Amino acid sequence: MQLVYVSRPPAVPTPAQRPPLLLLLHGVGGNERGLERFAADLDPRFLILSLRAPFTNTPDAYRWFDVEFSPQRIDIDVDEAEHSRLAVIQFINDAVMGFGADPRRVYLLGFSQGATLAYGIGLTAPSKLRGIVGIAGRVLPEIAPIAAPAPTLRHLTLLIQQGVNDPVVPLARAHATRNLFADLGVMFGYREYDAGHEITPDMITDACEFLRTQIDRFEP
Repeated sequence: MQLVYVSRPPAVPTPAQRPPLLLLLHGVGGNERGLERFAADLDPRFLILSLRAPFTNTPDAYRWFDVEFSPQRIDIDVDEAEHSRLAVIQFINDAVMGFGADPRRVYLLGFSQGATLAYGIGLTAPSKLRGIVGIAGRVLPEIAPIAAPAPTLRHLTLLIQQGVNDPVVPLARAHATRNLFADLGVMFGYREYDAGHEITPDMITDACEFLRTQIDRFEP
């Protein structure tokens, strides 16, 4: 596995079953320790791998792709975004094999760029995933030409979380993401919070409950 990561094995091992796998994808400027606040509350049945993005911003701060904001537009480094998308898909393959995880129960939880990346993987490689929690993310327009056919996405379940005061990902972009998945026939929950571009305790509580429910729904 080429990406740097930290792991938490299932606290409730089930020797007769392969564990569900949860990958954590941090935001720009974060690292593989950035979403540790979730670890204590996440369902103990999960094998959790928290990944480090492949591109360096500053020492110990990483990104999935470069981005520049202007009043008129948002410009991203398309090559970096594609590199990261393919790297995480390959990481899923390697983790399922290397850790013996259940390939039918793979989930992504991402914040900001991590959520954007998770949506891109869900839209282009849906067979690799069962569900996504996206916090303050968006769908890149560059994904549209390589998106999978809508019927292949309908086994997915999403939780889309958005702060109503987010200055980085405005509410309109969250609504566009919600509407896109609705048009594709994907099952999802959408929740807004009195928050900016951040992860709040309420978001953590709701995300952990969503993921616990998913495991219960799809127990072998």
